[in-house]
Amino acid sequence: MIPQKNDHFGPTNPFRPGMGLDPPYLADRAAQLDRFDKYLTGFPTFPRNVRLTGLRGVGKTVLLQHYAAAAEARGWVVVRRECSEHLQTESTFALALVEDCRSAVEHSSRNLAFRQRSSVAVRRALDLLGGLTVTLEGVTLAVKPPTFATGQPAMLEDRLFQALELACEGAAAGHHPGVLFCYDEAQVLSDTPRRRQFPLGIFLASVARAQRLGLAVMLVVCGLPTLTDNLARAKSYSERMFQAELLDALRPPEDVLAFTRPIQAAGRSVDTGVVESVRRDTGGYPFHIQFFGALLWEACSPSATITNSDFERHRPTILRALDGAFFDARLARTSGLERRVLGAVAAGGEVASLQSVREGVNLPNRRMQPLIAELETKGLLYRPERGRLAFTVPLFGDYLRRNRGAA
Repeated sequence: MIPQKNDHFGPTNPFRPGMGLDPPYLADRAAQLDRFDKYLTGFPTFPRNVRLTGLRGVGKTVLLQHYAAAAEARGWVVVRRECSEHLQTESTFALALVEDCRSAVEHSSRNLAFRQRSSVAVRRALDLLGGLTVTLEGVTLAVKPPTFATGQPAMLEDRLFQALELACEGAAAGHHPGVLFCYDEAQVLSDTPRRRQFPLGIFLASVARAQRLGLAVMLVVCGLPTLTDNLARAKSYSERMFQAELLDALRPPEDVLAFTRPIQAAGRSVDTGVVESVRRDTGGYPFHIQFFGALLWEACSPSATITNSDFERHRPTILRALDGAFFDARLARTSGLERRVLGAVAAGGEVASLQSVREGVNLPNRRMQPLIAELETKGLLYRPERGRLAFTVPLFGDYLRRNRGAA
């Protein structure tokens, strides 16, 4: 991607820090995209789903969007959803999934009505999925609320399965290979046994049933590392349902190319020392590279080369801006005791043993565990392995050490 030029100020800024914004150069993701293409090819004979996890700012949403685009290019019906805490009960999650299935049916039926002028499959699908009045290619369908022949409400799992089944039938009738559900921020989905709420478990059971019966439905769930534990608690077989993709910092030389290629494509150059300094300060994390690149670009315009002296002069300002954009708001959501826990983790780097954190905070385990649980709920900590704690936000420990008075 080459940025457009402005006659007064030269090329526009090629970097794109933000949430889900496609970078000018998609670094270190070719292997994931190649695997996903093979997964699409294997359906429905070899059904596979994807669990896409990683820390904040590693490009999960961007990759999810590329997955969706790849599926759409091959004719799949794609349904996207950003999950929220409102979907933590069976009823609200079921409504969301039914609405997503309705969306898939509508997408398929528009093509079907246009090519075949047939609404039989559409009527059947929409009748089950709920009340709706919809116009398709000039034909208005008035649909009643869902009814069942027995007069008795079906089990929730059965309803969700039927919704998935009809979404797939609609896709097949419209000559689509299948239906892909892309669920972002899926770490907020979890079962709560103490409240007898099992939305995630019921969902996984419905998808597994559909795939066992040969329906072309595929699921990609994307979120923080805690998503893996939520899935495992919901269904013990979840590890067999999903292909795991764990995103981390970009690997060399892709971490360098993510920074240098946009600059070079825009007709400017950068000193080697600057490249190494950016690699060090960003840790190779995609968002951080985009952020540093964007601010360096603007601070050094309109010079043709970004020099080492430029970097040293502007680095403190960039770090303060990064703190304000990426870290400060997250820390502001914590209590004083929670900040002590975060500070104890940061004392060991970005990952620390639970024992060292407990010693650093000097609180008994009965006080520590609720604090850790709350920080996990707030999306700041997770447990990469037994007895260890880590930040979900890349370089959060570096931020806390840089601002020792904050924690």
